[in-house]
Amino acid sequence: MGNNQVFFKSTPLYKEYLLLEAVENKSNITQRELSRILDVAVSMINEYLDKEEKNGYITKIYKSSKDVQYIITDSGKERVKLLNIQYLKSALSIHNQARKEITLFLHRVIKNGFKNIILYGAGDVTEIILQTLEFDRNLDLCIVGIIDDAQNKIGSKMFDIEIKDLSSIRNIEHDGILISTYLHQKTIEDKLNKIKYDESKIIRLFH
Repeated sequence: MGNNQVFFKSTPLYKEYLLLEAVENKSNITQRELSRILDVAVSMINEYLDKEEKNGYITKIYKSSKDVQYIITDSGKERVKLLNIQYLKSALSIHNQARKEITLFLHRVIKNGFKNIILYGAGDVTEIILQTLEFDRNLDLCIVGIIDDAQNKIGSKMFDIEIKDLSSIRNIEHDGILISTYLHQKTIEDKLNKIKYDESKIIRLFH
């Protein structure tokens, strides 16, 4: 569950959670596999495993000098549940903070005279924006379209809004485009400039 949450990987508790969860899911998991999951050197895995064994969360069964099976104990399973709750609380806290920042940003967008906008980028940021508008009905802003360049996303929907390609932009009545991605912001700006889109109507979430 946690491998996509890269911002948590530096914390010891998160590494412990990943390790115990991995052992619970696969008792014959190798140290090399664990090193990839925890994003640490293989040489460090023994240290992590020894600590969890000392705490009574796992036991080791030696089938040979090189073949070791790791079994999670009942205490280990309870530990995973506890860490999972803490993980979810941390993730929720980050999500709520992101939504708070998005709300403040959207208020500024509205104050600047935008009402009907297109979101360019059908990713996580767009999802948070749509969730925020769903949650806060006081935000007088309408998302009239979602644009993305990924062909595998075209035709699918986010919050019942169909994702379309850039060529559809002229057919959507709107007064601005919000670039709702960080990684591809420059690429999107270049594409909008190429079709001579009005610079004053481009809204940038990231500067």
